[in-house]
Amino acid sequence: SIVATAAVAGLVAAWSPRLVRRLRRPAVMSPDLVLERILDETTRLGSIRRLPELQQRIADAAVEILGLPRAMVYIWSDATRTFEPRAFSGYDKATQASLREQHLKREEVMALRAAYPADANCLVAGAEDGTPGVSAFVCTTGRRVIGLLESSGGEALAYLMAETEGIAPADLPRLTHQLRLLLQQAAAALESVGICERLACNNAELSLASERLASLADMKANFVANVSHELRTPLTSISAYTELLQQNLRTLPPESLDEFLKIIHGESVKLTGVINDILDLSQMENGRPARHRAETDLVALVRRLEEGWKSRAAERRLTLEVNAPDAQIRMPIDPVLIQQLITHLLANAVKFTEPSGRIIVTLAEMGTAVRLTVQDTGVGIPEDKLGAIFDKFYQVDGSATREHNGQGVGLAICHDIVTHHDGRIWAENVEPRGARFHVLLPRRSAVIQPNLDMPAPGLPFEPGEFLQRLLHWVSASLGVQTVALMEPDAAGDSLHIKAAIGLPDSVVQSVRIRPGQGYAGHVWARGETMLIADVTRDNRFERAVSEPRYTTPSLLLVPLMEDGTPRGVISVNNRVDGRPLDEDDRLLLENLAPRILNLLDGQRRWQSSTRALHSLRDTLRATTTVGHLRQESLFEVCQEICLATARQENLADDEQGDLAFALRYYDVGMGCVPPQLLDKPEPLSPEEQQLIRQHVTASLEVLEPLKPSTSVRRLIMHHHENHDGSGYPAGLAGEAIPRGARLLRLADSLAALLSPRPWRKAWTLEAALDELRSGAGSGYCPRLTEVFVAEATRRADRIAVLQERGAEDRALTRPALDRKGMIVTV
Repeated sequence: SIVATAAVAGLVAAWSPRLVRRLRRPAVMSPDLVLERILDETTRLGSIRRLPELQQRIADAAVEILGLPRAMVYIWSDATRTFEPRAFSGYDKATQASLREQHLKREEVMALRAAYPADANCLVAGAEDGTPGVSAFVCTTGRRVIGLLESSGGEALAYLMAETEGIAPADLPRLTHQLRLLLQQAAAALESVGICERLACNNAELSLASERLASLADMKANFVANVSHELRTPLTSISAYTELLQQNLRTLPPESLDEFLKIIHGESVKLTGVINDILDLSQMENGRPARHRAETDLVALVRRLEEGWKSRAAERRLTLEVNAPDAQIRMPIDPVLIQQLITHLLANAVKFTEPSGRIIVTLAEMGTAVRLTVQDTGVGIPEDKLGAIFDKFYQVDGSATREHNGQGVGLAICHDIVTHHDGRIWAENVEPRGARFHVLLPRRSAVIQPNLDMPAPGLPFEPGEFLQRLLHWVSASLGVQTVALMEPDAAGDSLHIKAAIGLPDSVVQSVRIRPGQGYAGHVWARGETMLIADVTRDNRFERAVSEPRYTTPSLLLVPLMEDGTPRGVISVNNRVDGRPLDEDDRLLLENLAPRILNLLDGQRRWQSSTRALHSLRDTLRATTTVGHLRQESLFEVCQEICLATARQENLADDEQGDLAFALRYYDVGMGCVPPQLLDKPEPLSPEEQQLIRQHVTASLEVLEPLKPSTSVRRLIMHHHENHDGSGYPAGLAGEAIPRGARLLRLADSLAALLSPRPWRKAWTLEAALDELRSGAGSGYCPRLTEVFVAEATRRADRIAVLQERGAEDRALTRPALDRKGMIVTV
């Protein structure tokens, strides 16, 4: 009976699991039949054109044709710089979920070549005639057989690992030969699919580039036509009125003479503006010369421009209002360029605002930055053009019958000037009508450098600019006002300060620290981090020789290590918000330390490469915030909650460091997203959602010059995965999502819920935590959510105080608008 059969089967299963596995295993095929199946499989593999389908078929073929019980295929990922498990055959879902975390580094896979060169069961197969071709490396080790699939150029394409449980040792050599033949065909199919995908990608890029070039050609043609018109019109007026003056100078009444001279002067001003725009455009194309910065009072600069622009606004029956503080706002800027920036923004506002309209200029300090806004009641900007308006030659209305003249370069010049000052600029529409332009300029302390290395000839960088950017990056990353980078002198006898922020010039020039002397000397000698909670109570060293005076008592020093040897020390203190430095800061600075060392080494290597230095400069700019608030922010509290949860979960120290790094920079790719999508109040379309999702890949591209570790890459890559597998980009689920990425997902969600958005108010902490709890099991990891919510509850009072202060402006952490990398619809 059915019941009796089931009982016998259960008894056999309990008594002899090995016998059950043998009964389930398909009969071993003859070698000839296996070879025939492999040849048939070659045709099947060659017909597949999608990588996911192909990698799954390779795993299935190893099980179905060769009789292997289980197999999985790893594919190289450019995003995480590892081989990722992508296809499984013979594994249950729970096992697959755990195996998805087993990423392999390229060095680990390629080491197989060196590890088993003489093994009798290792085969390396290539083209029969010895010419370069696809190849497969196969070897058996223990109860596994592993295979490396290589392209004709020797590039590792994929890695297969299969279990050999139940296969007789005598059959392994035959199995190795058969698997090698199968994988050689699979390698050819993988290379073919890769070539097809690259061709498709290249074709799409070429198509976009072609459209872009055609658009640029049209805009340049319009620019030439506009410039011709803009030059001819004032020249014609000047010529005509000058001729009239020459012919009738003695007979013209005084009022006519005055009118003619005013017209000539006005037209000459227009002509000067056009010529200046052309010259500025040339500077933008060729790179601006070295910065001429001077300590300037921005309030006085704006007030000087106020009267002239009020007169111009009055001529068009407009009201101009300037709101600026009474106190000075002094900062190092190029005053000529900043005046030009304000002039362009005001000219735009006057041009596009109808009579009886209003223009408001506001200048204010914002934390450690300065904010300038120019708002008008004009026609506004189409929402889908808010990102494009900063392109060269771009005009919202490019028709020949447009109402407003211009060359289409004014806002591009503004963007270039702001970029030149490491600031941010963006535009938004305001209700009921009009536009508002925002400019954020960083107020950064001067970087003191005792000795400036001369730049390589032809590089568009002034001496010391690299170190300025590097130290400002460290300062902004940790929110501190004092940073010192120390390196040994040529003899290696003592540390000297290579560059510093917040220290007196006399200290930077004169300090020499011997090994073991003071805090820095101790860190240099022992190669160990020091976090001092209160230097005023620490009597281990003589503070007179350790460091200069402190405005806050905590101090953090981290060694710059290379192969176990200290190569320098980086020290920070004086947080902007006045809080003491803590373990979270230690984790972050320790994670930054190897990148600082890599950047210093890279800068020396890249002196001859303009492109590499540009890439490095752009990355430092994109990852350096414009400024910091004078108090802690909601997002910083969410980061603290995330790291506290990591400690509760007993994450290893290096994992915590990677998480601290990822928390700072995971969203820098947002600078590549069209800005009108970031604050769109309406629901996003599927196409717009896809554009937003591309910011993950963009973040990794921006961070590439910093050489983030594989772990950091995975955290950033997968922080939008959902626990139930419905997230992106890989659709990972459960434990397959890196633990740090699951924590990052919680921190990102909580920060978003606690902050207002154009379409909703900020959530209360109670409501936000309820939302996280309700998403446990679908969007969030249930175990981590429970711990995370508990840590957030412990900080409820701090969060309530921050929310009572009103909506936090995230503009200080706004990513730089990346004109080169702007994500576009494909």
